This record gives sequence, structure tokens and C-alpha cells, in this order.
Amino acid sequence: MIEHRKPMVRIARVVIEALTPLSVSTGTPDGVFDAGVMTDANGLPAIPASSLAGVLRHLWRERYGESATDELFGFQREKDAGKSDVSLSWAVLLDSRQRPVEGLLLGEEGERIENDPILASAAALSDDPVFRNRVRLTHKGAAAHRGKFDRSVVPAGHRFAFEIAMEGGTDEDWNNLLTLLEHPGFRLGGGTRAGLGKLTCRRLHARSFDLQKPEDARAYAQLSVSVGNPSKLEAVALPDKSSTQTDWLCGTLKLNASGLWRIGQGTPDVETQGKPADFLPVTEPRIQWSDVQGTARGAAKGRQLLVPASSIKGALAHRFRFHAHRLAGRWANDETSGIENLESPEVDALFGVVAAKDQGQAGCLYLDDVFLDPEEHIRQRVMHNSIDRFTGGVRDRVLFEEESLLGGEFEVPIALDRTRLDRATATDEDLARIRQALALAVQDLLEGRLALGSRTTSGNGFFKGTIEGPLAGWLDGSESRKDANDE
Repeated sequence: MIEHRKPMVRIARVVIEALTPLSVSTGTPDGVFDAGVMTDANGLPAIPASSLAGVLRHLWRERYGESATDELFGFQREKDAGKSDVSLSWAVLLDSRQRPVEGLLLGEEGERIENDPILASAAALSDDPVFRNRVRLTHKGAAAHRGKFDRSVVPAGHRFAFEIAMEGGTDEDWNNLLTLLEHPGFRLGGGTRAGLGKLTCRRLHARSFDLQKPEDARAYAQLSVSVGNPSKLEAVALPDKSSTQTDWLCGTLKLNASGLWRIGQGTPDVETQGKPADFLPVTEPRIQWSDVQGTARGAAKGRQLLVPASSIKGALAHRFRFHAHRLAGRWANDETSGIENLESPEVDALFGVVAAKDQGQAGCLYLDDVFLDPEEHIRQRVMHNSIDRFTGGVRDRVLFEEESLLGGEFEVPIALDRTRLDRATATDEDLARIRQALALAVQDLLEGRLALGSRTTSGNGFFKGTIEGPLAGWLDGSESRKDANDE
């Protein structure tokens, strides 16, 4: 037990769930994939305490300012430094019975990994990882030369447990810190703006211990060392999500497919009988949980259809660039600048930019991956012939089959960090142009003028729908920069 110098100690033990796949990278390639997943001594996915502390510190600074952040989380500036009042543990994986995997499992304990469905599937990621193929796009919206890369991920649905401790401070600071666990910006790892790393708090137990009181001191000394044991702590109601969104605008894109559509290239399922189609919708495994009389047991269910947020965001970014240039009066045939050198500060502000040294900036727009039940969507196989580009005739022995989805509805969560956007734009005029260009791009998608996925030139991938939530009000111009800052 760590010796605390301050009489008041606050402890919280938290269980979080990855709503979308998690990619907390090791930072180095493993020889096969460009970004491997962080694991513990047992080879199971884990989240370093530094990742959790970094995200919480960032969210605290965005809301309460630099001075309050230095006071709570500490700082280091040359010879001047201050100790953090907040400490966190690593987040460890939970098994199918929601027990944390702590310490090195050896002997009979090691068999626990093989016998538990969630732990067994998680351990298998070391040899057979789930990964996302990505490609860097140019200003033309096409794949950049040598721009392909991949990213290993931990499938959505995995749960982790960790502990937060705070020495001293006030009850208000403590409650505000726990509220950040339900902030829409509470995302970990890489690709958070492309659909990965979104987390939610599933269980929260906390208590404040006044070590000057004998009963609190005894209770604190009796705390279990396991982050999964809430004994001596009290169940705390999860923070209200609406109270965490004062500096963010959240919404939901409700899309209804007008016909056939397919996003990505999937692999055949093991249970598939007969010859699979040559082109398949992309699928990905996901952990499913069910609560029965206060107990939860998880099991790795079959693969689900995946709608990657990067596919939707890429299309929106391309159409947004067009509208931003049009509204600003920047044209490709301008004698002073051709399409190759056409700058787009609006795109840089909203979607971020990679630049030399410290000139780059992160984007402000977040979309989440969406998972669909394959049993609830109709699949349609279509035969295709490859056409010879020179003769216009059918190429010999080049017949292939594509499996697409027919119709269907799904919802895509979308969020805008308006504080960051305000900081990235110089004037109200720039902000108004960004808002108008984004509204037009979203409108194109919702009215069937912007296709998603493959074979869009053949009529596939068109949707119609609506957008709901506070973000919809901002897009239609009912909320200004001043309104956003005054909340």
C-alpha cells in the first residue's frame, strides 16, 4: 500500500468497455504489421496507465484550463515542477466472468487463458491479429503512392478494469474527474478520429477516505489490491452523458441504403458452405455481453458486418473540400494556382493536417465504427465480367462474383470538438464557411448525392437519411461561435 501524505484519499475502481475497436499501439512495427497492440506479461491486450492519464489530463485542460491542470495533474518545466495528485493503474483485461487478469498467470492459473473464451480469443491476437488496412489519400481523393499501411486492433466489446486515486483535492474536483469517463472525447489509442478507441464506463465504485478518522483508515487498510474487487467502495451512478458535452456537439447520422452497397473487402467466414463470392462485405469479431440478475458473462460471438468510420469520413472530407473551395472562390483553373497547389485551410482546421515540426494539428470531427448483425441484412450476389479496355469486349475466363448488401438502415455517431475548431479558425467568417461546407457535404450524403464504398460508379453505395442531435442545430446555423462559448 502506498503511503499517502495527505489525509484525504479518494479511490475509484472502474470498468470500461471498448465501444469501437481499440488500437493502443506499442509504437513500433512487429515485422509484419505497422502497428502492434500493447500487451501485458500474459500476452493479453492491456492499456498503460500513461494512456489513461494523458487522455484525462487533456480533457481536464480543455475544460478547466492550464493552471487547474497543473495543480491537479502536476507539471514539469525545466527546474520548476509539481507532483500530480492523480494516479492511475494499468487497465487489465476482464474475462468472460468479468474477473480481471492481474499478474503473471503460470501453471494451473495459465490454463485460465485457454479455458476462457474471451481470454483465449484475446491471446490469439498475438499470432493472428485483427487489423485494418488503411491508405493515405492525396488532395485528389485518390490513394497516395506508397501510402498503404495497416493498424492492429483489439476487437470492440472487450472490457478493462483500472483504478484511479486522488490525494487531497475537493469533492467537486473528484466528481468532475469521474465525469470525464463519460465524456465523448474519452478515447484511447490511435485512429480515434477514424472510428477507433471510443470507450464507455460500465461500472464505477468509489469512496473518499479521511485517514484522520479511524474507521476510514481501517477501511482503507482493508482495501483489496485487486482492481476488480469493489469491497469497501460504494457503487456510484454513472455520469450523465449530457453533462459532459458542453464543449462538444454530438449527433447521429441515420442512413437508409437505397440499393446495393458494400464497404471494404471481407474474408469468408469459417462456417461458409460452398464457394464464397470473390468480393465480400467486410466483417470483424466483436465481444457480446448480457446481464442476468446482476451478473454478466461474455462470449465471443460470430463476426459482425463492419461499417468503418474511415470510409464515411473520407467521403465527407472529399466533398467538404469541394464545397469549401467553392464557397471561398478558389478554382482549379486559376492562373495563379493549379489543383496541385490549391490550399484548403478549412480542411486543415476541421480534419487536421500533418506538417513539419510542431505545425500540424489534430482534427475536430469524430465518427464511430458501426457494427451490424449479419442476420438482419439481406445479401445479394451479382456476377460480373471483366471488360477489355482496348476492345470493349469480355475478357476470357475473367468472370467474378460480388456479394453486396441490399438496403438496410444503420446509425453513425458523429461528434465535433467545437472548442478545438474555434481555436483552429481565425475569424467568424472562416468558421461560418466551415459550418456551411460541412452542412452541404452532410446534406449530399443524406440526399443520395454522395456514395460510399465500392462500385459507386455502377450505382452502388447511395443512401438517404437524416441527422439528429445538437450537431444538426449547429449545421443549420442556429448556433454561433458566441453561443457555443457562452454555455
